[in-house]
Amino acid sequence: MKSQSDKIVNINHTRIQSIMDAIFLRMGIPDEERAIVVERLMEATLSGYNSHGVMRIPVYVSGIRHGIMVPGNKIEVLQETASVGHLDAHNGMGPVAATEAVSRAVEKASQTGIGCISVVHANDIARLGSYVEQPARDGFITVLMTNDAGGNPCVAPWGGVEPLMSTNPIAAGIPRGDAMPIIIDVSTGVSSEGRVKMLNNQKADTPDGWLIDTDGRPTNDPGAYLSSPRQAALLPLGSLIAGHKGFALSILVDVLTGALSGAGCSGRFAADSDKNGLFVLAIDPEKFVSRADFIDEVEQFTQRIKQVRKAPGVEDIFIPGERAHQERQRRMADGVPVDRPVWDAIEEIMRELGI
Repeated sequence: MKSQSDKIVNINHTRIQSIMDAIFLRMGIPDEERAIVVERLMEATLSGYNSHGVMRIPVYVSGIRHGIMVPGNKIEVLQETASVGHLDAHNGMGPVAATEAVSRAVEKASQTGIGCISVVHANDIARLGSYVEQPARDGFITVLMTNDAGGNPCVAPWGGVEPLMSTNPIAAGIPRGDAMPIIIDVSTGVSSEGRVKMLNNQKADTPDGWLIDTDGRPTNDPGAYLSSPRQAALLPLGSLIAGHKGFALSILVDVLTGALSGAGCSGRFAADSDKNGLFVLAIDPEKFVSRADFIDEVEQFTQRIKQVRKAPGVEDIFIPGERAHQERQRRMADGVPVDRPVWDAIEEIMRELGI
C-alpha cells in the first residue's frame, strides 16, 4: 500500500508557473492570452483549488490538441447596449473569455451602475473566484456563473438518481475597502467534479453525502462516479437533507448561463460538450447608497459575524475568501501539493513537448 507521500508531490509554486508558461507557449497560446491563462490557473492553485488549477494543465493541452480550445480566436460582440452585452467566444481560451466578460461588465457598471454580460461558446474557465476578486478590490460587486452548455451531466436533480445537471458554480466578489474582499465561490452540486477526481487519484473515498449510485443508494466510491457510463451521481448542494436548495440554485445558474446566452441548459447533450455558457453581473454601489456607505455597512456586518460566540473547538469564524488567502501564503512559502497522477501526466506532456 502506498504512503501519502507516494500519492503527493510537493512542487515550488514558481516552478509550476514556469512549467505552465512553457507548456502553453509550445501549445501556441499567444503571449497576452498565455499570461491570463497562467495567472488564472496559478491563482486557483495557490488558493488551494488544485482541481481548478494545476490539474487543468493536461485538460487544456488535450483541448487544444483536439481543436476544442482554439488559442487566438477573437471574441465577437453579438449584441450590445450601454448596460448589457452578448458575446461569442468562438471556442477561444476560456480564461481569456471570462476575463474579457468581467472587464466589460465592470466598465458598463462604472458608467450606468449595472453591467451584465452573457457569453456563448466559451470553454473551461477554471476557478470562478479568480475573476471576481480584483473587481471587488476596485469597489464593484461582481457575480459570475457558468454551466457546461448542456453537457457533462454529473449532478442528479433533487429526487432523481441519474446525473443530469452540471455542477453549475456561482462566484461573487464583495468590496470591503482596504480589507480582503468577500469572495464567495461555491458549486451548486455538493462538490465540484475536480475534487472527486482528486480523491480518486489519492485512492481515497468521497465523504458521506456526496454520491448516490444508480439505485439511489449512498456510495463513497469516486471510481463509480468517474466510470463511463457513470455508475454514480453527485448530489445537489445540501445533500440528502436539503439538496432541494442546491437543485433550485442550479436551475437558476442553468437558465442565466445556458438559456440567456444560447449555450444550452443541462441535459441538452448526453456527454461533456467541452463548452460553457457564462453570465456576469457587475454592480457599482456608488450609483446606489454610495461606495463608502456600502463598504462601511459590509464591514460592520462582517465584524458582527466575527464576534458571534464560537462553537466548541472553533477559534475563528472565517469570512468567505479568508481561507483561500491564508492558503496562498502557505503555498507560496511551502510549495504546492500535487497528486502523483496529475504530476505524472504533466511530466509526460513536458517530455512530448521537449521541455
